[in-house]
Amino acid sequence: MSSRYTVLIRNARIVDGTGAPAFSGDIGIAGSHIVALGRQLEGDAEQVINASGLTVAPGFIDAHTHDDLVVLRQSVVPPKLYQGVTSLVIGNCGFGMAPVVQEHEAAVKTYSSAILGEDSLPWNWPTVGAYLETMRSTALKQHVCSLLPHGPLRVAVMGYGQRQATEREIQAQEALVEEAMQAGSAGLSLGLMYVPGMYTPASELTRLARVVGRYGGVVTSHMRGEGDHLFASIAEMLELGEKADVAIHISHLKVCGRHNWGGMERALEMITAARARGLDVSIDMYPYTNGSTTILQLLPPWVLDGGIERTLERLRDPSSRRRVSLDLQTGVEGWENQIGYIGWEGVRIASVQSEGYKGLEEKNMLEVADLLQLAPDEALFELILHERGKVTVLLQLMSRADIDRAALAPFAMLGSDGIPLPGGRPHPRLYGTFPRFLARYVRERKLLSLEEAIHKLTLLPARRFRLSEHGEIAPGKVADLVLFDEEAISDTATYNEPRRYPVGIEAVLVAGRPVLWQGQEHAIYAGRLLTPERMKI
Repeated sequence: MSSRYTVLIRNARIVDGTGAPAFSGDIGIAGSHIVALGRQLEGDAEQVINASGLTVAPGFIDAHTHDDLVVLRQSVVPPKLYQGVTSLVIGNCGFGMAPVVQEHEAAVKTYSSAILGEDSLPWNWPTVGAYLETMRSTALKQHVCSLLPHGPLRVAVMGYGQRQATEREIQAQEALVEEAMQAGSAGLSLGLMYVPGMYTPASELTRLARVVGRYGGVVTSHMRGEGDHLFASIAEMLELGEKADVAIHISHLKVCGRHNWGGMERALEMITAARARGLDVSIDMYPYTNGSTTILQLLPPWVLDGGIERTLERLRDPSSRRRVSLDLQTGVEGWENQIGYIGWEGVRIASVQSEGYKGLEEKNMLEVADLLQLAPDEALFELILHERGKVTVLLQLMSRADIDRAALAPFAMLGSDGIPLPGGRPHPRLYGTFPRFLARYVRERKLLSLEEAIHKLTLLPARRFRLSEHGEIAPGKVADLVLFDEEAISDTATYNEPRRYPVGIEAVLVAGRPVLWQGQEHAIYAGRLLTPERMKI
């Protein structure tokens, strides 16, 4: 006689993801789904887990990742799995692996490498549908939900040029957006502080966003500005949502630059007012005061025109270098000059590619300049040229008070924004975001109840990306679960030692199967590509 349950979790403190009060009970799982929930469930089980003393929550959903390459090639992102993350939203900040045409493949891979990582295999995906089919056929340990990245989309049609699209080029992009939405993308991801997003006018974005809106998708955005241009950038996104009739999600909302600190209150007021008008808008954030990005982001936009090879050519030219140095000192209208916000000492090297420059990792740009015996701007140019732009940096950008305000907003969810490069010292958010959030905001500072915090990590992002079977502990839902000790859960990763796993997580179940059990990862491939619910058009 077969058992009623494949897994029966007994004596758990259950936080179901809805924000409702925690309760004690059992969880019955049959196959990949939860089939029963209650006290002292009856029936046999193939595996019984005694969760006495533990809290059980839905598997965490990382609303903002750059795990595209790692999860495709390795089937799992261990730093996320060990945090309790069972679902990864990929394709963020306009970076991604499709659509890519052969003509621009090398340029896209090179520009993306500081965010997604190096890849020696071809990217033979001229459409998002082709890419998602590859992902769908890959054995996965975690679920994946994919956004359409605007960067490769625009490059596939018109390259990295700093110009407006023609009507024919806009129509070609619209067709690719339509194909992507039909194939299963959750929406369109913009990287307006990166190329080619920074070259794209609002009118062009509106055309693309309307296609997304017709399918009930979401437009996510790394906005044009997060410092001096923060409020104008938020206004641009809200206007885009209203004109295109599409949901808007602002990625890693932050206030950059000490002279701008305190601006989060106004930023949240703008979003709250838009929500009151009926616009569907949300944000994600991470609980750290440092950011991380590619070193190319420190250059003015004109230097990046045409792709990485053109950028390197300009940095070899003495007259262009002098112009860049002047721009770094005085700024360029409409450009977020991060060196101007935080100074050279606020930029720290996280990862380089070549062995000869590994000694520069962990150093700030003033220290790099001293080691290279160059002025800071010349050291920047030398580093970019030597590494062909494949350098990841940490930036000292934000205040804790602003981060706290963002975290407490009812429409805020968590996104690690981790950059999963194999070498160097990554931002500790890659290894610690979710346990850190629970430890700091719930247990230590008591700014949120556990139920409120878990909602931000589970059902809130599930609803944002229309993952109707995920994010909640209830009969009929997929059995993605994390078992943890709420008195012990915490991050251990630091800026000096970022590759350290958290503590306090006992088990992670993906679709009813224990992929992580008592600190050990198992060869269980229960993840799948998630297809969001669609509106009919």
